[in-house]
Amino acid sequence: MFVGGEFYYDGWGKITQPVIDTRGMTFLSGGKACLIVISDYLLSRGIERILLPSYLCPTIVDTLERCGLACDYYQVKRDLSIDLEDLQRQAERHRALYFINYFGFQHSGLEQNFISFLKSKGMFVVEDNAHAIFSVKTLGDFVFYSLRKLAPYDGGYLITPHDVAPFIEKRNGIPNRRLPLIREYRARLAEYLYKGLGSREQLVNLYEQAERVYAEDMTVEGDAQEQEAIKYLDWNSMRARRHVNYAYLLALIKDIRGIEPIFPLLPPDLAPLGLPVYVSGIDRDHLFDALGEAGIGLTVHWDGLLCDSRLNGNETAVEMARSILTLVTDQRWGHKHMEYQAQKLREIMG
Repeated sequence: MFVGGEFYYDGWGKITQPVIDTRGMTFLSGGKACLIVISDYLLSRGIERILLPSYLCPTIVDTLERCGLACDYYQVKRDLSIDLEDLQRQAERHRALYFINYFGFQHSGLEQNFISFLKSKGMFVVEDNAHAIFSVKTLGDFVFYSLRKLAPYDGGYLITPHDVAPFIEKRNGIPNRRLPLIREYRARLAEYLYKGLGSREQLVNLYEQAERVYAEDMTVEGDAQEQEAIKYLDWNSMRARRHVNYAYLLALIKDIRGIEPIFPLLPPDLAPLGLPVYVSGIDRDHLFDALGEAGIGLTVHWDGLLCDSRLNGNETAVEMARSILTLVTDQRWGHKHMEYQAQKLREIMG
């Protein structure tokens, strides 16, 4: 049995009528494209610095800095909540704030109220919903989604009342070198997994090429073919299946020693990216490798932080990045796959 790993073309969830209303949203090539457009807008308003959470993916910082923004950081606690005292102190010196709804979970009412207060005082708020499925309640002046984290298609939706059209238009026409590579990868991955065709080395090479050009390029324009595929996905069923899988796996792992769920409570209707846990009593990377050998492809958020000099001076963030692991709960899998993950976790953890 295999569980998790990158998305591939499997025909899951195709429908004939859209279930998501994307009016008022701008479709771009991905989450990075949204960040580029947001950065260009902020710079046009004379904003040269942005306040970010201490725990985040280094590629976010890469993109913002490449666009010309300087980055400062406020403290995020081990439970992924915001240290509001630290944020309040630092917010006094900034005009732009970035916050992340980690794994699709929204922050507490207290945190949301404080962010809304800062926004009411004139601070531009960027809401990173890259881990979420089209949330109903949002706070940001800029809200964006990254859909390749949820399905086998590339694209990002940006929601904002501000006029960002000039910043999109100035970057239109830049070739999207990633798309042909990742499309070939997704097609070959399905053939490899189900038919035994091709080789793992070929797949790794394709994926690494796709990631390399994604990091290098400043592509913004969304692809019509990808947008059409995203439009006709059953996002409601996806949300429901992710919710059910999370709840089921959460119950299965609750008594496994050394496995601590970060979000032990699952709000109604929430569709998490995955089930993040902290690992103790065993090296996280050893557990990651052992599960991989058992056919379970998991994700680490974000081990790149550990060797990034801009971010690894924060002890709390480093400890989080060193011990976190995200279990699989996405829509491709069912109860037997959740049971298999829990069984292997129990065997390895002892």
